Amino acid sequence: MVDALIAFVATLGALAATGLLVQRAYKDRLLYLIAWSFTQVGLTLALLCMAIGFMAGYNGLFFRVMELGAALIGPVWLALGMIELIARYVQVRFAAWLFTISYTVVAIVILLVDPLKGSLSKSLPKPSDTYDALPLLLIDGAHVVAVIALVGCTGVTAYLASKRDREAGELLIPVALVALAGVLVVSGTRGFLPAPLAVIALGGAAGLVWYGAMRTIPVYDEDEGYDEYGEEYADEPATGYEEQGYSAPAEPVPAPTPPADPRRGELRFPDPAPAEELRFPDPPALESPASAAFDPSAFGPDPAGPTSVDGPPAVPEPALPGGALAGPLGALGPSGNGLPDGCGQITVYTLLDGREPAFDRLAAELVRAVRSAEPDTLVFTCHEVVNGPTQRIFYQLFRDEAAFAVHRRQPHLQRFLAESRTHVLATNVIELRLGAAKLPLPAPDHQGR
Repeated sequence: MVDALIAFVATLGALAATGLLVQRAYKDRLLYLIAWSFTQVGLTLALLCMAIGFMAGYNGLFFRVMELGAALIGPVWLALGMIELIARYVQVRFAAWLFTISYTVVAIVILLVDPLKGSLSKSLPKPSDTYDALPLLLIDGAHVVAVIALVGCTGVTAYLASKRDREAGELLIPVALVALAGVLVVSGTRGFLPAPLAVIALGGAAGLVWYGAMRTIPVYDEDEGYDEYGEEYADEPATGYEEQGYSAPAEPVPAPTPPADPRRGELRFPDPAPAEELRFPDPPALESPASAAFDPSAFGPDPAGPTSVDGPPAVPEPALPGGALAGPLGALGPSGNGLPDGCGQITVYTLLDGREPAFDRLAAELVRAVRSAEPDTLVFTCHEVVNGPTQRIFYQLFRDEAAFAVHRRQPHLQRFLAESRTHVLATNVIELRLGAAKLPLPAPDHQGR
């Protein structure tokens, strides 16, 4: 009866931890949280079957679910989540996912259909007394793989932290907690511990996985009532400027501290939306009184003179809506013939704290690849944001839609998107059409077009 009471308490605790972790995994869509959610579900089911078995007696179903949840799914998916969190190469993460899914499917089928031996009672059954050789081999293999992966990831993280790697230093404690949870899972399912200690080990493992997972995620306060600089809004009475319809002159304010992320409620690592969904409609022609009243002579004579010495008469720069003049290269885009089909894109990345150097290295490699392999990508730059250390903004300008399509198919872009996603908290993509511009663009190459 004491064993059943301990198992029920541990089940309730594991159920609460599982609910919190699954909720966070659903919100953030981080793959290592998803993997650890499978671990939590397996441990919770195992503890529930233990509690029922201690009270009503074990049967084949309870024993199989207990072994599947705690002895197979728990350690294997715990190791997968650790690799997904630590590994910095997409090939390693992909191989881990492929192995884990394949091994889990095969092992589940065998553990469910393989006949049991011996009799079951209210005492905690040992796998070696109930399963034949093949299921035991699969369980032992899962434990060996989990221990090697957890120990290896912990050692790599500790080594990098000793080399003053900021990301590894921040992850060292959560990784150690999750590795300890793996030790408890393996110990509680091998049949070496007495029943109460085995239950406590599995319940403690569920709590450590939840706590370690929460330590890997940046925590933000609620952002209601704050502007984009993190300052609280204040309802102030309208001054004389507002009463007359003018904006009050800006008062000097101290430089703001690095702002909290204004998009902290978004999902992480969303894929860029298709260009067709983000394309803006053509703006209607604007008639502005300023353009009608604009007189270039009011600014004095043209320093270049109305004509050139040996060439034809100089053509004045065309006026744009609102009275602005195009640059010396002429009005590009819809207003002229310099780049009639030009298009662009702005991508805003919000990075996880501490991941800026790793992301900047990937961005530099991408810029070098674009510079050497994409002649029709006219501008491709990565900007840092003043007072926003976790913000990066890519500005891209393409000669036409075909060049944009070619850019999106490039392997170096696909590699950047795959390897940078573990450093990114959120992205925002804005598609652009080229309007008036002054850019030192190369002459179009009409050969082969």
